Amino acid sequence: MTDRTPTVQTIAPQPYTTVAETYDRLGELVTTGLGEKLHHDKADFLTGLWSDSAPPVESVLELACGTGLMLQELVERGHRVVGLDRSEAMLTQARSRLGPDVPLLCATLPDIPVDQHFDAVISPGASLNYLTETELAATFRSVAATLRPGGLFVFDVLSPAGMGGRGGGRVLAGDFDDMAFILAFANSPDGDSYEMTWTQFVRMESEAAAPYLKSVEHHQVYGVGPETIRASADACGLVEQGVYDNYVFRPSDDATLVQTWVFRLPGA
Repeated sequence: MTDRTPTVQTIAPQPYTTVAETYDRLGELVTTGLGEKLHHDKADFLTGLWSDSAPPVESVLELACGTGLMLQELVERGHRVVGLDRSEAMLTQARSRLGPDVPLLCATLPDIPVDQHFDAVISPGASLNYLTETELAATFRSVAATLRPGGLFVFDVLSPAGMGGRGGGRVLAGDFDDMAFILAFANSPDGDSYEMTWTQFVRMESEAAAPYLKSVEHHQVYGVGPETIRASADACGLVEQGVYDNYVFRPSDDATLVQTWVFRLPGA
């Protein structure tokens, strides 16, 4: 009888190491299940936002670029882009998508090791929710040092309503025949953060040992309130331009799940 017990992969020090190759396949299922917009919709918002920017937005740095989906959207719209991510495995997928000409940097925020200034810095996908308050403030300082005068910093975070909707034992799951995943969410006792546990089963090419490879990753997600964001921006001279409802040109309100923030560095 074949042993149906999945083999267990030890979690690597870097996040997303075990899920990078299958990350994009979750795609719309997870994105819409978590109340986020697809990359195409986000790119449409961004290009609409800075369509009248003077000087125009040509160079864009993406923080936490993952597998390069947003970078690809922006390249197709004529922008010069650079991507930064803390996961070498995710950047390997981005390199396969984008080719050799797009600079990709492996670094962990707040470190932004670039030697140029950008017209815009973006961070979609609630990436800043993975930072503590101290890390967030330091990241804002790094962004301000990276922007040209008049440059834009655009990012999204989970609103209080969005944070509350992801905890409390919520589970998302999917089965793609050769791969299945489970995303389980659990609130912290104080309600200020939640832990996301990502369990994945990938069918192996050979069943000599076991038919599936199981991997588990844990990610801590923090609430980021407006006061914290504005204090971090004020400390490094970034000026608020607007807070929108999930990449739509209407103001954020109490029902907003994902807030899209826009700041500008004065001086242009």
